Parts: sequence; C-alpha cells; structure tokens
Amino acid sequence: MSETAKPTDPTFRTYTTSQAAAYAAGRGGYTRTLYDEILDRHEASGGAFTSLLDVGCGTGSATRDLATRFTVARGVDPGESMIAIASQLGGTTATGALVEFSVIAAEDIASTDGLGPESVDLVTAAMALKSLFLTDPSTPNATRVQQILSHLEDVILAPYVLPQNLLSRNLYRALPLPWDTTPSIDEFDKNSYVRVEWDADGILSNGIDFFGGSDIDSLADLANSLGTASMVTRWREANPELVGTDKDCVTQTMKELKEALDANDLETTTLKTGAASVLILVKKHL
Repeated sequence: MSETAKPTDPTFRTYTTSQAAAYAAGRGGYTRTLYDEILDRHEASGGAFTSLLDVGCGTGSATRDLATRFTVARGVDPGESMIAIASQLGGTTATGALVEFSVIAAEDIASTDGLGPESVDLVTAAMALKSLFLTDPSTPNATRVQQILSHLEDVILAPYVLPQNLLSRNLYRALPLPWDTTPSIDEFDKNSYVRVEWDADGILSNGIDFFGGSDIDSLADLANSLGTASMVTRWREANPELVGTDKDCVTQTMKELKEALDANDLETTTLKTGAASVLILVKKHL
C-alpha cells in the first residue's frame, strides 16, 4: 500500500488463515441473476470479455463465478490470508486458464504491472451485506424475527459500525461519483451511469421474492454467516471473554430467533431471508 493511503477498515486485512477459511465457508456466492444482470449490461454497452479484475475479492467467490465468461481473470485484495484461501480454492476462466489472485490494495492497482490503463475490460467490486438480513414476509412471526435481527445490527453492533458499513447499509446512495469529486475524474462517462436497486428495506420489488431468490438456511448456518461480518468480528475482538458463551452476540441472537420461531434446535430450524441489492455501473470514455 502507498505510504499516504491508510485502510479505512483493517478488519479483513488482519484476518488469520483460519478466520479467512471460516469466511469462505460462511459466505455464499452472489446470485446467478445478479451476475447475468451485470454481464448483460456490460455486453449491451459494448464491453469486451477478455480481461476481468475483481477488486477487494476476499476469498474469491465473485471472481470465480464471473471468470467463466472471461479469457483472463484476476482477483486482488489487501488481506494476505484472504488471498491465500482464494488461491487454494482456485478457479478457471472461459479458456480453462487459472484465475490469478494477488495481494494488492485498491490504492495500488494503478502502479501494478499488468494493470495499467486500458488493460481491463470489466472491473468489479462486490460487497455482500452479511450483517443485514431481511426476513421474508412469509416467515412465521416475521415481524418479531426482523426485530431480533435488526436489534443485533442497530443496537448491539452499533458501536462497531464504521462509516463504510453505513455506506453499504444505505445501498451506496451517498457514494461519491467520479464527476462529483474535486477535482472531477473526467475519464468516466456520466451518461453511462446506471444505478438499480432491488428490495430496499425488505419491500420486495416484484412483490413475490427477493431479487435472485431467497435463502433458506438453518439457524446454525445463519449464525456462521453472521460470524463473518466485520462488525461481529470487531465485537468479538472487543469482548473476547464472551466469545463461545451464551452471551456472544450471535449466540444470543440465535437463541431469541429460536424462541420466536418456536423451534427446538439450530440445526433443523430454517429461516427464509433475503437482502436488498444495488447495482452501480459506470464506463470510462472510449
């Protein structure tokens, strides 16, 4: 990383290998529906499918999924352990070439060999809101279930929220855009800007299901997924004596969910959830 740039969220950068492995296991990929939306819009705007760069790739889930449409694909992330796991999991491109994973911070991409101007056809940066689950309206006792999940995020984890967490939770509505900065970044085409939201605040855009479908997970799997959230990681770092006890923030939440669902255990009790989605696209001037 450059000397002047400082990480705004060091949480995932400092993950151990075991934490990164748990992250990979606890976080599912994005939906095929979302990938198709991205790739269809990319193709319709004249985008080529030679080179893909996934920035902040974590353990490489999105990189691997998108790589199957490109000749060359590379995932970069500042977290050494995240990249180590991504490399172990691997991935192949449309031609069968291996996906390349590298420890590189976003701030340093421009000075990295092979990633200079005009070298990439599609740059992606994906963020899964794993700390924010929205209850499917068809869930029994849905209002109480959502209250429990919201209490975890809005109250228990509130002291561990960073500005970028708020930015993502609000679906990047306050994201600075290239033409709004000082000075403006004129390489990007304002007329190409596209922003699409689905299911904001849990209100289903199509009135039927979440974009790309809902997830049906056991409470045990839900607990594992919540455990990969950066805010939960910071809570546990601040409260090490509570980790592994019934007072752990996720454990307590699962107990309350089990009661709300009148369930017997975490392994066999399932919960149908989804998430709001937002897609932001912008192209450089040709």
